[in-house]
Amino acid sequence: MLFNENNMTRAHQLPLPIVILISALFLLFGSGASASANPATTKMADQMLVAIGGRTAWAELKNTINGSVQNRANEPTVVYAVITMDFQKPRFRIETTAQDLHLVRVINGDKSWRLRLSGNIEDVPESLMQDELRWYGAHLYRTIHRIAARDPAISLDIDDQGRLQIFADGERILWLRLDAKGEPYAFGAYSDETGSLSGPWTFQQGAIHHPTWTSSADGTWRASIRRLDLNVPLHEQMFVRPESEN
Repeated sequence: MLFNENNMTRAHQLPLPIVILISALFLLFGSGASASANPATTKMADQMLVAIGGRTAWAELKNTINGSVQNRANEPTVVYAVITMDFQKPRFRIETTAQDLHLVRVINGDKSWRLRLSGNIEDVPESLMQDELRWYGAHLYRTIHRIAARDPAISLDIDDQGRLQIFADGERILWLRLDAKGEPYAFGAYSDETGSLSGPWTFQQGAIHHPTWTSSADGTWRASIRRLDLNVPLHEQMFVRPESEN
């Protein structure tokens, strides 16, 4: 919190040790430092960032466009998905294609829409918006970006299972299991204790390392990355609702 003139006036009326303590807290939290000061937690987060490309590279991310082949237990068993994820504000676009299949979902505030299997274009139902925004709030790569950028709105700790946990607004939004190198090999959002798996982080774009695959814990859903674009200009046209499918 920044001090205004009134705050400074009140601070000068406090005993000197209290003023020194307030100043120290201001320097710590006002600088954007993580709310977590536990050395073991900091070491684990630092090790992870080093293993997947470095703090600077992840902190500088503004968005990703991720193209992947997804294998599923149900029909269609193979689809191609492109996820455009804006890290700076809560909006994203997911486009899924396969033979005789074209689906689009755009979350962008009151401009949200989706293209259904029927070919109809409609508003995203309010009943789904909260789920969509929670998914965005716990998104794996955006959350790693927030860790790297030392986002003061999140905090970190290590649970009794040795998992790195990330919290926002008093709620756990993500947990990560790391291997000996620091790469995440399992992760889960919110109260999901089963989570998903991620393969070696050997797909590289610039300095950023990305897992070559991710999957559900039971293998019924798997995704293999084919393309990754970083910090692309996200023109509004990418999110605009069309009049009809072309």
